[in-house]
Amino acid sequence: MCAEQWVQHGDVRLRVECWGGGPPILLAHGMWCDAGMFTTLAANLALDHRVLVPDLRAHGQSTVPDRPWRIADVSDDLLAIVDHFGHNQVALIGFSMGGMAAVDFALRYPGRVAQLGLICTSAAREAPVRRVEIAALASLIERVGPPHFLPRAAGRAAFSPAYHRSNPADFRRWAETVAAMEPRALVQALRAVAGRDHLLDRLGEITIPTLIVTGAADHVVAPRRSIEMRRRLPHSRLVRLEGAGHAAPVERAEEVAALLRDLTAGILPSIT
Repeated sequence: MCAEQWVQHGDVRLRVECWGGGPPILLAHGMWCDAGMFTTLAANLALDHRVLVPDLRAHGQSTVPDRPWRIADVSDDLLAIVDHFGHNQVALIGFSMGGMAAVDFALRYPGRVAQLGLICTSAAREAPVRRVEIAALASLIERVGPPHFLPRAAGRAAFSPAYHRSNPADFRRWAETVAAMEPRALVQALRAVAGRDHLLDRLGEITIPTLIVTGAADHVVAPRRSIEMRRRLPHSRLVRLEGAGHAAPVERAEEVAALLRDLTAGILPSIT
């Protein structure tokens, strides 16, 4: 079971799920997701950890800001959460957009992160063609609203085909989460991800133990992005989950939980 708390940070009110007790782990979800994507993972980790799972700004039940925001604003929100719960350091685990914020956080607040987990994410800037595609989608949503196919398309992109077929409830929840978002929230998140800073060349500054996880069947953030990070992070290991899609923390929650539990115990896998 989890409790719910609210954290005020500037003009944003953040809903945070609090699970279990023990060494703290902070889980940051991806674009167009919410804390619920981590329910299975958080319940597993909560057996021996305190797990904090926020709805990031503009997502879930947290506030949709009146102004545009950047990935750095998300990492500042994460710091506000860490401070609110009185933790000096946490294991910070970020998925997709949450991973982008986790990298930013680790660079700007290095003393506040004990271990870092980067799941299906990238530290590089968005590719030019992809930025054009994102800009076009954001403009379309602003003009006429979200296309009717968008929630299901997001779900299909998130999961591997095999998982999609065998777990329709997870697919349906993913699509419903997207469908429930305000159009301006969809647009804000798109533009934040598309406009993120290029941090790849600064990863050598991060010296804490870092676990990188990629899904071999991830077509949203290509596995080569994880390889790029592994080459630059001096104390990191990369685990490739065969058959897993972009939503690897959902598809392979037990495996990811075991990897994160080892990470917080100071154990990095031998796979590189």
